[in-house]
Amino acid sequence: MQTGPRRLALDPRFVRFAAVFYGSLAVVAAVWCALRGFDVRLVGESPAASLLLGVLTAACTVALGLLSYRLLPVLRRISDELAPRLVDGVDPSNLVLVSIFSGVGEEAFFRGAVQQEFGLVVASVLFGLAHIGPDRRYLVWTAWAVLAGFVFGVLYEVSGGLLASVLAHCSHNAATLLLWKRSRRVSGKAP
Repeated sequence: MQTGPRRLALDPRFVRFAAVFYGSLAVVAAVWCALRGFDVRLVGESPAASLLLGVLTAACTVALGLLSYRLLPVLRRISDELAPRLVDGVDPSNLVLVSIFSGVGEEAFFRGAVQQEFGLVVASVLFGLAHIGPDRRYLVWTAWAVLAGFVFGVLYEVSGGLLASVLAHCSHNAATLLLWKRSRRVSGKAP
């Protein structure tokens, strides 16, 4: 029996927390890079190419995520379990803001600092480990995050800057959350 209003994970307080947390992660990355003398280029060799690579990568990762959702029942069960707290009743602008904060902060940290310090494979594995869920069912999400970390890391290497990986990461997260919210509303599962 529910005794009070349902707590949403992405309410305005959480959005503020996300801004502080991921902003701090970006600051840690900047300090790390400054102390180690790493040259972190934000834009890379070609801004236009970085934008194109970021958008195309996001389109591919979102499409692959949708295909995985259709093919893997465990993803559908996890989605139904998490949706009431993460997307149902949440303002779409909050979903977009959290997507931007997480994409910028995580890319600055994992690609800008960790990848330069330890290499692509270590950065990808650590990125995946940062996305471990509460039980074994979420290992598919962790494996997905390792793969995404590798893809974002390759984007960083190929483009010569953070723009492509940040754009791909932010766009993937935002599109996935917004599509998830929309599908819940269309299917009648959302309030």
